[in-house]
Amino acid sequence: MPSITLAVVPSATPGDSRAALVELCTELGKLLDAQVRCIHPESYTDLTSELEKDRVQFAWMPPALLVMGREHIQLRALLSAERYGSTEYCGALFVDAERSIRTIEDLRGKTIAWVDQTSAAGYLYPRLAIAAQGLDPDRFFGRELFLRSHAEVVRAVFDGRADAGATYAQRPTEGERVRGAGFTDVAPDRKARVLGLTGAIPNDLIVGHGLLPKPEHRIFGNAILTLCERDDGRRLLYNAFHTERFVVTPRTTLEGVWDQVRLARMHGLLTHL
Repeated sequence: MPSITLAVVPSATPGDSRAALVELCTELGKLLDAQVRCIHPESYTDLTSELEKDRVQFAWMPPALLVMGREHIQLRALLSAERYGSTEYCGALFVDAERSIRTIEDLRGKTIAWVDQTSAAGYLYPRLAIAAQGLDPDRFFGRELFLRSHAEVVRAVFDGRADAGATYAQRPTEGERVRGAGFTDVAPDRKARVLGLTGAIPNDLIVGHGLLPKPEHRIFGNAILTLCERDDGRRLLYNAFHTERFVVTPRTTLEGVWDQVRLARMHGLLTHL
């Protein structure tokens, strides 16, 4: 396999660090007997641009970005992250528990912090959930912030820059507290109040550029799966992607996401994409 490039948008959450990705790419290079270079686009828009210019062969991205990116770039979902024994999670609309805000209606005229307009949990799904309550998200909030990472959304809520934020979470069973959320990862000593959870969202994925031969997709994917079977490999994967396991992405994984994207456009919530 020739020299390849893996792109990951950096985040300040545990995992996803630049140094960790370099270490992972070094180990992948040994398994593939090829140079594996890593790059760090500063935003999902920049990541899409790098793929459009054929500068990236493999990428780590959220499902909504993959669905929308496929409209003008050949992309193939290869592997899905597995966390807490599941390949799904949900979006959470949350506030600082010390605030008096207790319902979504209490957010009228307030400031909301989103991740990115292509983030499933950090924008798309929560925004649609708000619209499903008969509210117009474009007019409901007083101000909307786009902060590029889940970590920055959490910080904005707890330092008062935003009244509420949208992030990822694992759906709890009845009677349990929300776990595996942006606010538990970034600010474990702070208490958050969840105002609402979205429907199921597929976990982020490893994606291959469609211009690559399929055998190269398989070889790269197998290298990731090989790391999943090793103690040191799981450590590398966790530090880079905040997950220790990957599974081959089922063909039906993105159907629900595409439905959400179509619904959002139908209601004018994604006119910019």
